[in-house]
Amino acid sequence: MNQLKRNPFVMFIILFLCVLMLIPLFSKNFSEASTNILQGWVNEIDGASFSYLMSIDQPIMTGVLDEQEEPLTFSSVILPAITDLPYQDLRMLFGHELPNFPGMDNTIVIAGSGTNYFTTSIESAPPEELFEIEKEVEESEERQQEDYENQSVFIYNAHNREGYLPYMEEGTSANEAFNHKDNVVDLSLYLQDLLNEHSIESHVDQTDHYQILQQEDLPYAESYNVARNVLKETMEENDDIEYFIDIHRDAQPHHITTTTIDGESVAKLMFVVGGDQDDYEANLEFAAELHQMLEERYPTLSRGVQVSQGSGTNGVFNQDLSDNKILLEAGGVDNNFDELNRSLEMFAEVFADYYRNEQSQESE
Repeated sequence: MNQLKRNPFVMFIILFLCVLMLIPLFSKNFSEASTNILQGWVNEIDGASFSYLMSIDQPIMTGVLDEQEEPLTFSSVILPAITDLPYQDLRMLFGHELPNFPGMDNTIVIAGSGTNYFTTSIESAPPEELFEIEKEVEESEERQQEDYENQSVFIYNAHNREGYLPYMEEGTSANEAFNHKDNVVDLSLYLQDLLNEHSIESHVDQTDHYQILQQEDLPYAESYNVARNVLKETMEENDDIEYFIDIHRDAQPHHITTTTIDGESVAKLMFVVGGDQDDYEANLEFAAELHQMLEERYPTLSRGVQVSQGSGTNGVFNQDLSDNKILLEAGGVDNNFDELNRSLEMFAEVFADYYRNEQSQESE
């Protein structure tokens, strides 16, 4: 008490918190208010923290916490319960202040090679000055769209103009890495060839979603909805598509999106699952299994599995249309096609094994 008297500011804070906590008690009948407050606090506390609180009074319950990776402390339980502030979560404290820090609602479900909250996938949009009606692409440069012919794997690119800096003009910044050629569509076409070598027929949809956005004067955030129209139309006319692969390019730099396997530089892969849909667990399971197979055969190739949701992201990525749909981040803005193609060769090998395993199980 003597120390508190010498620190009136600390005493003021303590008294203020006490008064703040007592206010609800006088807003309704005491018994009703106290019950609601207690129930609210209990609802906010996770099972492990509640067990820790119980063990303070009943030591026999200490064994419940034996499986905790990190021991809980009194402050780590009480402060979040009273203030509703996860003070140990850097995303909460600094998510909007640190440059290039991913959104707060990105969750690392499986942390792969070099993955933490500073290295999760970053989805970038082109600067406004690039998002204008551009000159018509010469016919010689246009991609030839092929008709769908009952292939079981449907490959496409919701952000079809995402490109790579090694193939852009010198001085191009990372957020300007968008191009009508030398982009992620080339990866889709290469993956198609690789799957064909494994006797898996696939179709690459080459719809220029970026051009449709320009023609209809839609913001870049509508890319997934434009792609969705193509997906739904194709699915309505064909019911034999089993897997969907949406290939993207990450905005993270080279040291985050690159690894070395068998002495060669390889672009890393990352799986992104949309958490803003009810049945996202099915796609999460699909992505997690592919990650695990990659990890066993080619360690460090996969950056892991990330669930994205909330503001600042689409949060669905059209994955509500199928349980077997993945968004694959292939490399980053600094990777070249040699690194990217090596990565896809390894992915195609693993995907082919997954595909054959599923086919054999269905035939049994």
